[in-house]
Amino acid sequence: MGGEQKLFPSRNQPIISNTGGHMRNCFRLCLVPLLATAALSLGAEPSPVVDVSNLALPAGAAALVDSRLKQAVGEVEIVVRLGDVPLAVAQGEGAKRSGGRLTRVQQREHVSQLSHKHDELMQAVRAMDGHEIARLTKALNAVIMSVDASRVSAIAGLPNVVSIRPVGVYQLDLSETVPYIGAQAVQGAGFKGDGVTVAVLDTGIDYTHKEFGGPGTVDAYEAAYGADSSDPKNTTADGLFPTAKVIGGFDFVGEVWPDGDLAPDPDPIDFNGHGTHVADIIGGAKGVAPGVKLYAVKVCSSTASSCNGVALLQAMDFILDPNGDDDISDAVDVVNLSLGSAYGQREDDLSEATANAVRLGVVVVAAAGNEANHPYIVSSPSTTPEVISVAQTQVPSAKRFPLVINSPAEIAGHYLNTETVGWAPIVSGFTGEIVFVGRGCPADAVKPGDPEDPYLANPAGKVALIDRGGCAVSLKVDRAAKAGAIGVLLGLVAPGDPISFAFGGGDTFAETLVITKDVADSIKTQLVNSITVKVALSPTVFVPLIGSMVASSARGPSYSYNAIKPDIGAPGASVSAEVGTGDGATAFGGTSGATPMVAGSAALLIQAYPKRAAMEIKTLLMNTAERDMQIDPALFPGVLAPITRIAGGEVRVDKALKSTTAAWDADDSTGSLSFGYHALSRDAAFSKRVTVRNYANRSRSYAISSQFRYTADTATGAVTVDAPPAVLVPANGSAQFDFRLKVKASKLPIWKLNGGSLGGAGSSLEGVEFDGYLTLVDSSDTVHLPWQILPHRAADVEVLTDNLQLDREGRGTLILRNNRGAVDGRVDVFSLTGTSPRIKKKFLPGPGDNFAIIDLRSVGARLVGIGGGEFGIQFAISTYGQRSHPNYPAEFDVFIDNNLDGEFDFALFNSELGGFGASGQNVVSVVNLKDGTVTPEFFTDADLNSANAILTAPLADLGLTPDTQFSFTVVAFDNYFTGAPTDLIEGMVYTARRPRFVGDGVPASGVPAGGASLLKVAGVPGGGAASPSQTGLLLMYRDGKKGREAEAIEVNAHSGHRK
Repeated sequence: MGGEQKLFPSRNQPIISNTGGHMRNCFRLCLVPLLATAALSLGAEPSPVVDVSNLALPAGAAALVDSRLKQAVGEVEIVVRLGDVPLAVAQGEGAKRSGGRLTRVQQREHVSQLSHKHDELMQAVRAMDGHEIARLTKALNAVIMSVDASRVSAIAGLPNVVSIRPVGVYQLDLSETVPYIGAQAVQGAGFKGDGVTVAVLDTGIDYTHKEFGGPGTVDAYEAAYGADSSDPKNTTADGLFPTAKVIGGFDFVGEVWPDGDLAPDPDPIDFNGHGTHVADIIGGAKGVAPGVKLYAVKVCSSTASSCNGVALLQAMDFILDPNGDDDISDAVDVVNLSLGSAYGQREDDLSEATANAVRLGVVVVAAAGNEANHPYIVSSPSTTPEVISVAQTQVPSAKRFPLVINSPAEIAGHYLNTETVGWAPIVSGFTGEIVFVGRGCPADAVKPGDPEDPYLANPAGKVALIDRGGCAVSLKVDRAAKAGAIGVLLGLVAPGDPISFAFGGGDTFAETLVITKDVADSIKTQLVNSITVKVALSPTVFVPLIGSMVASSARGPSYSYNAIKPDIGAPGASVSAEVGTGDGATAFGGTSGATPMVAGSAALLIQAYPKRAAMEIKTLLMNTAERDMQIDPALFPGVLAPITRIAGGEVRVDKALKSTTAAWDADDSTGSLSFGYHALSRDAAFSKRVTVRNYANRSRSYAISSQFRYTADTATGAVTVDAPPAVLVPANGSAQFDFRLKVKASKLPIWKLNGGSLGGAGSSLEGVEFDGYLTLVDSSDTVHLPWQILPHRAADVEVLTDNLQLDREGRGTLILRNNRGAVDGRVDVFSLTGTSPRIKKKFLPGPGDNFAIIDLRSVGARLVGIGGGEFGIQFAISTYGQRSHPNYPAEFDVFIDNNLDGEFDFALFNSELGGFGASGQNVVSVVNLKDGTVTPEFFTDADLNSANAILTAPLADLGLTPDTQFSFTVVAFDNYFTGAPTDLIEGMVYTARRPRFVGDGVPASGVPAGGASLLKVAGVPGGGAASPSQTGLLLMYRDGKKGREAEAIEVNAHSGHRK
């Protein structure tokens, strides 16, 4: 595991990633990614890129070592994976339900064999002064250890070692909701989860709480936890744990991590509160499945939102063998992971561990994340195909209260894009004048000892407008209420939809409404000009939000598989048990709160159908979920949510229980049909094999139909569906049929997406994806499978030669053909300044490997105008292999030596605007390497599902003019897992206004579909000396097909032509 996993907060707590990208470790490298450089203090400089050997891929065993360890120094914690399969894999598919390949004795023998090899490994490692941290034999076969970095290469050469990765950390994310999803009806039918075990991998559980059958007093909690984090009571069971309800567990982190070392102990008592909420929703007295037995597995910090990588892997081993006897017949039935990492990647080893658990027969349920409607942002491990990924939907009582601005007339109106907070609800409403008080944090709220923020105006008797930021929102509202405010408007300070906020302290509150930055700014503008702003908020004026998405719920498709994710939705704002209160409860939401609703639902089905495979439980839930879910009834009345936000729909466990039919993708073994992304220049057909399972004691004929999600998609005629009218399924048996999509490329909408300005625009994705439901109906059941395809209307531009010889006049012509294109093929012409060979496949990562390789192919440059008579420069970068989104896992750094003195002066790099998971937009920033100043400049010119990126910067900001000769080096970094450099092209010398060769003549609209264009190429006098690194032209193709997005054309001057 390469970094931090996030506990998904109750949807409103900010998620903060560690500096320099999502999963970066602070190992010293010869090359430092500039996103990390940008966060350094002024004057800090990255180590210069002077030696290409630092990036060379060594042969043999060293290739097993994660690149972020290559330049590490001092003590490092590493996961050493060995070649033999772990016990979960050895036991076979579905072993939890149907019995495995191995007897109890054989299981123990398998673990013993693994342990013997672990012993041999550790004997060698101890001789190198290494220390063992943990062993994994069930979900993964690995030893986690601490060793000096200088010993890593030697360990890689030991027998049976297949990979070495550094350990990081992952970061965190009922009375109304239980009846709503059908759980109360299922309980009434006699299924409460009895005999089912559920592991909650979280911050622990307050097992003394009344909802878990505990004493239900504060004294009891204090007896279990003690006075503070250093009290030994929270490290020992003391006869208080386990209990009849929370029957086991372990604390794999202790109380002080990440501010101190891990300190595992046998007492998983909760302090943070997140895990207690989650456990109560699953199996508390009023929960979805009150009959289940719980395992409290503490893997996340007591004091922060981080979850430890070592702890998570150990926990996955633990849940497969809770009693530790090396017989995994006691593996838990369900695992809940209300945590994750945005833009989930298949290389994550927690994802691999969860997949192995599901293959054994454990149902794993994970949060989709709270990063909102941004393409591909859905989190791992929920993106693992086998895992159930859960989105958040609105609770039945959710309402949208419009803010009414009565005056001044300039901004008067009803503003519907608002949000409420559970701890200061709208009850009576308010009417009055607004005053802007500023940030509004009370004393000690930002950090101990800090004074309170000075109020810019007195809120007594007024409606206080307060900026978000600095401290907990509830503390701001508490202060305003105590100062006499009759209401609070919490103004966002960044673009985006309003979100709710978790309780963070305080005891006195005024009714609070969250508003957008635009609305807050318009109010501030009036107040600055001494114009009175009067507002009203009424509890009787609202739009019901039942049956719709929560704006913050993360969107798919999955990054690595381009598949439908999330899988299902659930309401995520239940009132559930509060840690340390004995019997108290508070609101808890986000996908953290939605996930346990589905985990509890799975537990109910497992009790009812104990022999069914984990895949069948998942499929039943998806097949029977409520499909008619809207995006937002207040802002977009009647508009349904796309499949890549809600998939199967909102969980209805009562319908799942009653269904005697299930249907799934026969190849992918999941309850959805994902056709993926395809760049199409010609008509194409795609097919999926569907398995239908009839659990009834009679044969049945099902009528088959398919519906598009949106009528506009049907009207285009671009995608047509084909399935047989019916399928006959034998009693207690299965049958299969083919579901086909046909795509007419010429009728597809023009692709308007990009990964820069529109990189976070989920609504733009809806304009080009096609989706719907395949439905099977008979006299007893109706089940459905969501389907989705993302087709890109593509060009197919090609040049018939990759080598052009200029004539005596220094001129030549290239013919660009787009004979098979479905759209005009736009071409950007760059000076080709560097190329790199393809990295061999054996060096590339696979699932669970925890690193990414960004493999450079070609680099180019060109002079551009940037408005106002100013010049800029663009660097074109083409790679081997596409990325679903340009934000991750690739960062491209262009180091500039603007005076050819051998020292880099400036650099530009791409990164996500606002930080990890914040916006979905990719931007280019310039770094002054002398003083550390960072300036965001332009959106990155890059598409989704593309191998290309174009980085733009003003020449002046790089200390350049159009006539300055300079050198530059392009370095590719893995900015998701490791922060390590993976490839480079160095030492290119170029003059922007005097390239060696130029090319023009292709219309701005592109090479016509079905036609051709001429690209006229000419040598530039003096260009050979001014731009000696240019060897030809780099043609970057927009709307290109996979593998056809760029071409490097070598250009040769005639021997008699003056360069």
